[in-house]
Amino acid sequence: MLIILQALVFIRPFISSLAFPYLNSLYSACLILFLVAWGFAANKPGKNIQYLCPPLLMFCLALVISTIFSVSKLASLFKLYNYIIYLLLLLVAASLSSKDKIRLAQTIFIAGFIISILALYQYFFGFTHILDYIARNKISDPFALDYISRKRVFFPFVTPNVLGGYLAMIFPLALVNKNRIWFIMPIFLALILTGSLGAILSLLLGLIIYLHLKGKLKKKVSLPLFGLLIIIVLIFIARSMTLKQHTAPGFSAWMRLGYWQDTLGIIKQRTLTGLGIGNFNLSQSRYAHNSYLQIWAEMGILGVSAYLWLVFRSLRSGFNKLKTGEERNYIIALIASITVFLMHNFIDFTFFLPEVSIIWWIMLGLIIA
Repeated sequence: MLIILQALVFIRPFISSLAFPYLNSLYSACLILFLVAWGFAANKPGKNIQYLCPPLLMFCLALVISTIFSVSKLASLFKLYNYIIYLLLLLVAASLSSKDKIRLAQTIFIAGFIISILALYQYFFGFTHILDYIARNKISDPFALDYISRKRVFFPFVTPNVLGGYLAMIFPLALVNKNRIWFIMPIFLALILTGSLGAILSLLLGLIIYLHLKGKLKKKVSLPLFGLLIIIVLIFIARSMTLKQHTAPGFSAWMRLGYWQDTLGIIKQRTLTGLGIGNFNLSQSRYAHNSYLQIWAEMGILGVSAYLWLVFRSLRSGFNKLKTGEERNYIIALIASITVFLMHNFIDFTFFLPEVSIIWWIMLGLIIA
């Protein structure tokens, strides 16, 4: 059963839900069938999550309430299966033995490492094929053309920011390996080539947490963190010097502020119940570019409160687990990865993309003691 789970987890980030919606639906159906089979085969699959029962029940209640009061119940029911998968994977990951948890974490890292290699291939060889495709189909989207002209890598996702958020989340797992320099460099280089300031800044904060938990923050803070900060500044300067307004960091920040203001207007109107999951849509964007505001807008105050409570309890369980030594290195890396995801979703929306979000929910389950 573990091998099947590893295979399903491995291929998940290679299937973009936005680019391949039908393949994504097929994958989700297979995953649900497997998780149901796991539930029947496993002995007390939820034995390790009693500590999380209050926030989990509250989160499920929020899902039910937001669906009942949804502006489109069909859209909410269609999206509900995503949350069912997330919670089932959380339960399954939490119920694994220590050795199986490490194996699953290694599977997550290997997939991320391969994706970084593919992103590097795209940078050096893939953009010629993309330009031919754009020319044949007469695509004129300014954002897509900007990615191509500045060679911002994004494969196998649809935008550089999504790839950046994914790679930044995976990066701390590379630090656990003995020959980590050979694993770090491709992931780090691919992350830089995305040009995603939000992802790189999130990684910086995640590395600070990682070094702090390892007790090496004071010793090693100068070189890697300072170097990463310099890279952030250089990317910011390079993007600020562009002649295209829509590619400048200031324009991106201004657009996000507009999305957040519109989202707060929705929250004000439906503070308690939200619009219902799957019903969020702004005039200029499908996402709020702040997952916490969008969760509130879709699931109401109960939903966002339950989500934050669940994250807090899971992380606290992970911190408590640091006292027991065997899994310490992996738990520290997973806590850092989880934190990177949480930070990045203040300015992006990978929480709503299952190709990234599923991996994060699994990580959350892996740290639960």
